[in-house]
Amino acid sequence: MLEYRGEVRKLASKMMEVMDENLGLPKGYIKKAFNEGMEEDGEEETAFSGTKVSHYPPCPRPELVNGLRAHTDAGGVVLLFQDDEYDGIQVLKDGEWIDVQPPMTNAIVINTGDQIEVLSNGRFGFFWHRVLASEEGNRSIASFYNPSYKAAIGPAAVAAAETEGGSEKKYPKFVFGDYMDVYADKKFMPKEPRFLAVKSL
Repeated sequence: MLEYRGEVRKLASKMMEVMDENLGLPKGYIKKAFNEGMEEDGEEETAFSGTKVSHYPPCPRPELVNGLRAHTDAGGVVLLFQDDEYDGIQVLKDGEWIDVQPPMTNAIVINTGDQIEVLSNGRFGFFWHRVLASEEGNRSIASFYNPSYKAAIGPAAVAAAETEGGSEKKYPKFVFGDYMDVYADKKFMPKEPRFLAVKSL
Protein backbone atom coordinates (compact mmCIF):
# COMPACT_ATOMS: atom_id res chain seq x y z
CA MET A 1 0.00 0.00 0.00
CA LEU A 2 2.88 2.41 0.75
CA GLU A 3 4.28 1.85 -2.74
CA TYR A 4 0.83 2.41 -4.28
CA ARG A 5 0.36 5.65 -2.33
CA GLY A 6 3.75 6.88 -3.45
CA GLU A 7 2.99 6.22 -7.11
CA VAL A 8 -0.44 7.89 -7.07
CA ARG A 9 1.13 10.91 -5.36
CA LYS A 10 3.54 11.15 -8.31
CA LEU A 11 0.59 10.85 -10.70
CA ALA A 12 -1.25 13.64 -8.87
CA SER A 13 1.83 15.86 -9.29
CA LYS A 14 1.89 15.14 -13.03
CA MET A 15 -1.83 15.94 -13.32
CA MET A 16 -1.28 19.27 -11.58
CA GLU A 17 1.51 20.09 -14.04
CA VAL A 18 -0.90 19.39 -16.92
CA MET A 19 -3.42 21.74 -15.32
CA ASP A 20 -0.67 24.37 -14.89
CA GLU A 21 0.02 24.19 -18.62
CA ASN A 22 -3.66 24.35 -19.58
CA LEU A 23 -4.15 27.42 -17.38
CA GLY A 24 -1.03 29.19 -18.67
CA LEU A 25 0.62 28.98 -15.24
CA PRO A 26 4.29 28.28 -14.53
CA LYS A 27 5.09 24.60 -14.11
CA GLY A 28 4.63 23.63 -10.47
CA TYR A 29 2.35 26.58 -9.61
CA ILE A 30 -0.54 24.51 -8.22
CA LYS A 31 1.76 22.17 -6.31
CA LYS A 32 3.53 25.12 -4.68
CA ALA A 33 0.18 26.72 -3.82
CA PHE A 34 -0.85 23.50 -2.08
CA ASN A 35 2.47 23.24 -0.23
CA GLU A 36 2.55 26.25 2.07
CA GLY A 37 6.12 27.46 2.48
CA MET A 38 7.61 25.35 -0.35
CA GLU A 39 9.69 27.53 -2.71
CA GLU A 40 11.53 25.02 -4.87
CA ASP A 41 10.61 21.61 -6.27
CA GLY A 42 12.29 18.91 -4.22
CA GLU A 43 11.76 20.62 -0.87
CA GLU A 44 9.73 18.83 1.78
CA GLU A 45 6.04 18.89 0.91
CA THR A 46 3.47 20.11 3.43
CA ALA A 47 0.44 19.15 1.33
CA PHE A 48 -1.65 16.28 2.65
CA SER A 49 -2.09 13.06 0.72
CA GLY A 50 -3.98 10.02 1.83
CA THR A 51 -5.80 6.95 0.62
CA LYS A 52 -9.25 5.75 1.60
CA VAL A 53 -10.49 2.23 0.90
CA SER A 54 -14.28 1.97 0.72
CA HIS A 55 -16.48 -1.09 0.66
CA TYR A 56 -20.17 -0.77 -0.10
CA PRO A 57 -21.82 -4.07 0.92
CA PRO A 58 -24.44 -5.82 -1.20
CA CYS A 59 -27.89 -4.27 -0.81
CA PRO A 60 -31.04 -6.32 -1.55
CA ARG A 61 -33.13 -3.14 -2.22
CA PRO A 62 -30.70 -0.63 -3.77
CA GLU A 63 -33.52 1.55 -5.09
CA LEU A 64 -34.36 2.53 -1.51
CA VAL A 65 -30.95 3.87 -0.42
CA ASN A 66 -27.82 5.70 -1.61
CA GLY A 67 -24.38 4.27 -1.08
CA LEU A 68 -22.96 7.77 -0.58
CA ARG A 69 -24.94 11.00 -0.91
CA ALA A 70 -24.15 13.59 -3.58
CA HIS A 71 -21.17 15.80 -2.71
CA THR A 72 -18.11 17.56 -4.08
CA ASP A 73 -14.59 16.85 -2.86
CA ALA A 74 -13.14 19.58 -0.67
CA GLY A 75 -9.51 19.22 -1.67
CA GLY A 76 -7.39 19.20 -4.81
CA VAL A 77 -6.86 16.11 -6.95
CA VAL A 78 -8.63 12.79 -6.40
CA LEU A 79 -7.44 9.58 -8.04
CA LEU A 80 -10.02 6.82 -7.91
CA PHE A 81 -9.20 3.17 -8.52
CA GLN A 82 -12.61 1.58 -9.09
CA ASP A 83 -13.90 -1.92 -8.57
CA ASP A 84 -13.31 -3.52 -11.99
CA GLU A 85 -16.37 -5.75 -11.68
CA TYR A 86 -19.14 -3.36 -10.65
CA ASP A 87 -19.75 0.32 -11.25
CA GLY A 88 -22.01 2.62 -9.25
CA ILE A 89 -20.43 6.08 -9.40
CA GLN A 90 -22.49 8.83 -11.02
CA VAL A 91 -21.81 12.50 -11.78
CA LEU A 92 -24.33 15.31 -12.18
CA LYS A 93 -24.22 16.82 -15.67
CA ASP A 94 -26.76 19.32 -17.03
CA GLY A 95 -29.19 18.43 -14.27
CA GLU A 96 -29.05 14.67 -14.88
CA TRP A 97 -27.17 11.90 -13.10
CA ILE A 98 -25.03 9.91 -15.51
CA ASP A 99 -22.88 6.85 -14.92
CA VAL A 100 -19.12 7.25 -14.87
CA GLN A 101 -17.52 5.19 -17.60
CA PRO A 102 -17.73 1.51 -16.60
CA PRO A 103 -14.61 0.38 -14.77
CA MET A 104 -11.65 -0.62 -16.90
CA THR A 105 -8.95 -2.90 -15.60
CA ASN A 106 -6.10 -0.90 -14.03
CA ALA A 107 -7.70 2.45 -14.98
CA ILE A 108 -7.74 5.40 -12.58
CA VAL A 109 -10.48 8.03 -12.65
CA ILE A 110 -9.23 11.58 -12.06
CA ASN A 111 -11.50 14.05 -10.28
CA THR A 112 -10.84 17.65 -9.26
CA GLY A 113 -11.98 19.12 -5.97
CA ASP A 114 -13.10 22.53 -4.79
CA GLN A 115 -9.55 23.94 -4.46
CA ILE A 116 -8.75 23.31 -8.13
CA GLU A 117 -11.99 25.08 -9.03
CA VAL A 118 -10.90 28.09 -6.96
CA LEU A 119 -7.30 28.20 -8.28
CA SER A 120 -8.56 27.97 -11.87
CA ASN A 121 -11.26 30.60 -11.20
CA GLY A 122 -13.89 28.12 -12.32
CA ARG A 123 -12.20 26.98 -15.55
CA PHE A 124 -11.78 23.52 -14.03
CA GLY A 125 -15.16 22.88 -12.48
CA PHE A 126 -16.11 20.70 -9.58
CA PHE A 127 -18.28 17.60 -9.98
CA TRP A 128 -21.19 16.66 -7.82
CA HIS A 129 -20.98 12.89 -7.59
CA ARG A 130 -22.51 10.04 -5.66
CA VAL A 131 -22.20 6.29 -5.21
CA LEU A 132 -25.21 4.08 -5.81
CA ALA A 133 -25.98 1.05 -3.73
CA SER A 134 -26.15 -2.20 -5.69
CA GLU A 135 -27.21 -5.78 -5.21
CA GLU A 136 -23.63 -6.91 -5.81
CA GLY A 137 -21.91 -4.23 -3.72
CA ASN A 138 -18.76 -2.44 -4.85
CA ARG A 139 -15.37 -1.23 -3.70
CA SER A 140 -13.07 1.67 -4.46
CA ILE A 141 -9.68 3.07 -3.47
CA ALA A 142 -9.62 6.88 -3.47
CA SER A 143 -6.34 8.77 -3.09
CA PHE A 144 -6.31 12.49 -2.34
CA TYR A 145 -3.73 15.22 -2.84
CA ASN A 146 -4.95 18.18 -0.79
CA PRO A 147 -3.42 21.51 0.24
CA SER A 148 -1.65 22.01 3.54
CA TYR A 149 -4.12 23.25 6.15
CA LYS A 150 -2.06 26.47 6.27
CA ALA A 151 -2.03 27.01 2.48
CA ALA A 152 -3.66 30.18 1.18
CA ILE A 153 -5.87 29.29 -1.79
CA GLY A 154 -7.26 31.82 -4.25
CA PRO A 155 -7.74 32.31 -8.00
CA ALA A 156 -4.46 32.48 -9.93
CA ALA A 157 -4.13 35.82 -11.73
CA VAL A 158 -3.62 34.22 -15.16
CA ALA A 159 -6.61 31.93 -14.70
CA ALA A 160 -8.78 34.88 -13.65
CA ALA A 161 -7.67 36.96 -16.64
CA GLU A 162 -8.58 34.20 -19.09
CA THR A 163 -11.94 33.41 -17.55
CA GLU A 164 -14.97 34.41 -19.62
CA GLY A 165 -15.90 37.93 -18.62
CA GLY A 166 -12.36 39.21 -18.06
CA SER A 167 -10.17 39.35 -14.98
CA GLU A 168 -12.90 39.17 -12.34
CA LYS A 169 -12.03 36.75 -9.57
CA LYS A 170 -15.09 34.63 -8.84
CA TYR A 171 -13.84 33.16 -5.57
CA PRO A 172 -12.39 34.54 -2.33
CA LYS A 173 -8.88 33.82 -1.10
CA PHE A 174 -8.82 31.79 2.10
CA VAL A 175 -6.78 29.40 4.22
CA PHE A 176 -7.57 25.79 3.36
CA GLY A 177 -7.93 24.79 7.02
CA ASP A 178 -10.65 27.43 7.45
CA TYR A 179 -12.43 26.05 4.40
CA MET A 180 -12.33 22.54 5.86
CA ASP A 181 -13.96 23.79 9.06
CA VAL A 182 -16.89 25.02 6.96
CA TYR A 183 -16.92 21.96 4.68
CA ALA A 184 -17.25 19.58 7.64
CA ASP A 185 -20.75 20.96 8.29
CA LYS A 186 -21.78 21.65 4.70
CA LYS A 187 -20.38 18.74 2.67
CA PHE A 188 -23.77 17.59 1.39
CA MET A 189 -25.23 21.09 0.97
CA PRO A 190 -25.03 23.51 -1.99
CA LYS A 191 -21.45 24.55 -2.59
CA GLU A 192 -21.82 28.34 -2.88
CA PRO A 193 -22.59 28.92 0.85
CA ARG A 194 -19.23 27.36 1.74
CA PHE A 195 -17.37 30.15 -0.05
CA LEU A 196 -19.60 32.76 1.56
CA ALA A 197 -19.06 31.31 5.03
CA VAL A 198 -15.28 30.84 4.93
CA LYS A 199 -13.11 33.64 6.33
CA SER A 200 -11.52 35.56 3.44
CA LEU A 201 -7.93 36.82 3.43
